[in-house]
Amino acid sequence: MAPKTLRQALDAIEEMLTDKPYSAQLWDLLASIRGPDSRNRKIKNATTCVIRSAMFPSRPCEERSIFGQDSERLAKRRRKLFRKRKDQNHFREHVRDAFLALELSIGGVNGIQTHSARDHKSAVGGRR
Repeated sequence: MAPKTLRQALDAIEEMLTDKPYSAQLWDLLASIRGPDSRNRKIKNATTCVIRSAMFPSRPCEERSIFGQDSERLAKRRRKLFRKRKDQNHFREHVRDAFLALELSIGGVNGIQTHSARDHKSAVGGRR
């Protein structure tokens, strides 16, 4: 039975995060979709938006978040983020773990499949 309240949904998530073969990977993904601890939209677009789109192809709550398709420009930003290792260390770890869990390439362009007419919008949208 699907959760009908927020508390039931949180309980279901907690169950999935407890002693399952995928619990650590799920935690890594959830931790990564918040984004970097900065206002740097370029980093967020190159990382968090790509992760969100791979996790949730139908882009739920798109009006509250940013999703996006990957591109060579975004892959280049990720390569630079990991090459320079300047600040953002904690966030880089979340990104690395999420990309690994989703079997995405940090340095390459990922062909993320979406299931929405919104695919034809610009590479980013929403407000966060």
